Amino acid sequence: MALTMHPAVCGRGETWYGARLMPRKLGAGSALGAYVALMLGMLLIGAPAQQRGIVSGLWLTEALAIALPALCALSFAGLRFGPYLGFRLPSAKHALIAVAVAVANQPVVSFLTWLAHSLLPTGLVQDFDAKQRMLDGIFRVNALPMAITVTLAAPLGEEIFFRGFALPALRRSWGILAALLVSGALFSLLHMDPVGFAGLMEIGVLLAALRFWSGSIWPAILGHAVNNGIAGGAFLLGWEDPDLPPPPWVLLLGAALFAAGVFLLVRLLRTRPVADAEEIPGGPGTGGAAALTATWMCALAWGLWTIYSMRLRAG
Repeated sequence: MALTMHPAVCGRGETWYGARLMPRKLGAGSALGAYVALMLGMLLIGAPAQQRGIVSGLWLTEALAIALPALCALSFAGLRFGPYLGFRLPSAKHALIAVAVAVANQPVVSFLTWLAHSLLPTGLVQDFDAKQRMLDGIFRVNALPMAITVTLAAPLGEEIFFRGFALPALRRSWGILAALLVSGALFSLLHMDPVGFAGLMEIGVLLAALRFWSGSIWPAILGHAVNNGIAGGAFLLGWEDPDLPPPPWVLLLGAALFAAGVFLLVRLLRTRPVADAEEIPGGPGTGGAAALTATWMCALAWGLWTIYSMRLRAG
């Protein structure tokens, strides 16, 4: 697959689109600090919200636990959201390749997940299988709401944090290869799924590569939506039975595509395309930053109260 890369840096301290960079604004420390807030939100906002209602809880999780910490960090840095996160209109080529890559990546995920399923301890595998059966039941009961949720809420919330905010922040401190791998690992860790870790990390690296290559977050969002839509459809069609391993041809194809993907990623990194986020001063200001932070803290307080109330009712 031939990739058309962005032009090189036009001038010192400027990206190809003319945005002046402001060094030391955001880096790995900002990304990791926001990730700690994200994981805290997953425990104290996402978990109780999803216990009260899986569909509405997932929307609240994506907005308040996942996307909001990134927006808070950008607010306190005094940066406009859209330019930094990469909300620039992609070309038709970028969009079409994002869809095609997401579709072609399904055998790769199947191969990596099957490999982990075969090698990891029995207890982890049984937990994974139980989770798959639970998701199968959730999708069958809430087919349309879940389909909308996994193709809209999840791609938007998770791409804002991981590929919009964390990827360029990590790249500033550690370089692009480390940024791709670490952001992919953090994305996978979010799902708390040891058996699915390798497959989820591969998806995260792929989506980060789309963001890096295109200079826009939209191909990553589109690829994420396609991936989730296919996975959701597989649950609805009964194709995610953990007792049935993928056919051998799917595993062979997945292994071959994984090797091809590594080759293309190496080529992409060697071309050094420009994917700097635009650090344009602005954003909601101090008042807006305080309001966003207060919203997050109120959500944490609500989650703590909900957990406490549930425990009281349980006995």
